[in-house]
Order: sequence, then structure tokens, then C-alpha cells
Amino acid sequence: MKTRMPALFTACTLALLLAACGGGAPEEEIAGEAAEATEDGGDGILDLVTKLGESFRDVDNYTLDMEMVAFAESGETEMTMTYEVMDDPQAAHVTAVMPFMGETILELTELSGETTDLTAEELGTSILIVPAEGETLMSNHNGFQEADTPWVRGVQDTEMLASNDVFDTGHFPRIAEAVAGIAQIEETGTEEVSGVGTTLVEGTLTEEDVEALEPEQKDAVDELMGGIEGTVEVSAWIADNGFPMRMEFSDDAADVSMVFSDLGETSFEIPGEDEITDL
Repeated sequence: MKTRMPALFTACTLALLLAACGGGAPEEEIAGEAAEATEDGGDGILDLVTKLGESFRDVDNYTLDMEMVAFAESGETEMTMTYEVMDDPQAAHVTAVMPFMGETILELTELSGETTDLTAEELGTSILIVPAEGETLMSNHNGFQEADTPWVRGVQDTEMLASNDVFDTGHFPRIAEAVAGIAQIEETGTEEVSGVGTTLVEGTLTEEDVEALEPEQKDAVDELMGGIEGTVEVSAWIADNGFPMRMEFSDDAADVSMVFSDLGETSFEIPGEDEITDL
């Protein structure tokens, strides 16, 4: 089995390693403008599916929970991410939990003869606040930074992270459009997701389908799955207005689940200056 790793694993692993060494945090972006919807129209399920990309156009406040599992001969590697995106003020609160990285850091700590009261999950958790304007804030909950405040700003070496190595939340509408473009897709049921009634549709993306996508859509799918070899099984839970409340992608190398909630109701506190240390 070939090992492929969704870009989120690579980017967030590097971000956490840099943070542990006093390095940098990734430059994230708030969800940008959605790409225009596909032009193919129709009735019923086809009409619903073609609204997928367009449905993101006016959504600038939401919570997204992502779960990723990468498969390899050595076993499974799991990671979860939560994006809390609010519109007033415009900012994103991003939490990445990588137990495999926490276990590695814990082992290295023990080998060095040092001790820590933090668990592997705490050590493997990275928390960022990314404002639309201004510098990214990094949580100091794990004590990686030499600061007495819970947040730090101005972490160095961000140039070590190429912008295309970090998953751009602007990819979400592009991924939805890729799903909308699946030739063979069918309705398989209904289900409530995050308190919203949805229609479940399922289909398959092939390598040929991905190659035929618009460049931005192809990049988004490749980044989500770490590239595609063979076929990807796709499921989408679509609300009546065409918004994908949940999407799942699965192939031999990775499983990815995306669940939206709190549309228009997401909010979090921006730390005050007395809670931030400038490095």
C-alpha cells in the first residue's frame, strides 16, 4: 500500500514542531469568496447538487469539525481539526489535535530526562487565532514558548512554511464544487446534521474526474486527500439551500470527514493585550 498524507497532516505537524522549538505558526486564511456554481441545472437532486459551490458565497460564520485518518502499513494515523470562523471581528480560531505528535514529543521529553505534567493529547494540540488583519496568535497552553501569558504573537520562522503547504479554508467551496461535478451521483436517504435536515447523496471521484477539474478545484481536492490514486468514495449531506452540512471522502490511503455547525452563530473571544506576549 502506498502511503499518502493529507496536506493538513504535513502542515500542522510542521507547525507544532516549529512551535515546540520556538519556531513559527502557519499562515491561515479566513474562508474567501466561493467559486461560481456550476452551470448544469436540473430538477430534484441535480438541482440541489449544483448549488453546492454557490451556497458558500454568503457564509462567513461557521464551525467546521474535520477528522482525518491516514492509512499505512505501520497502522493508522489520526488527526482532528476545528475551524471556528466568525465575521465580527473577522477571525478564525483553529484547533489541531495530533495524538501521534504528542506521543512523539512525550517520548523525546522522557529520553532527554525531563518531565512534564502534560498528556500526549495536550502536547499534540496546536491552537491558533488568525485575524483577518494582523498577526497570528499562538496558544501557549503547552508551554512551548518562553512567556507568562496564555498567547504569544510574532513567532518567528513562518517563512519556513510555504503558503501552499497550509490548508486554505477558501478550498472548502472548491471541494464542494468538485462534488457537484461528479457525473454519477445518487440520492440515498435523508438525515439531520447539526440540527439541519439534509439529503444524503453519494458518488465516486476518479483520477480522471480530478484531472478534469478546474485548477483551483483540483488543487483543493489533492490537498485534502494528499493526491488521488484510483477512486474516492464521496458522500455529501446537503441542506435544502444547497449547503453541504457534511462531506466525507474515502479511499485506500485516507478518510476525511467535514461537518459544519453553528452557521451564523459561531463566536469566540479575542485575547486582550494583557494576555499576549510579543516575541
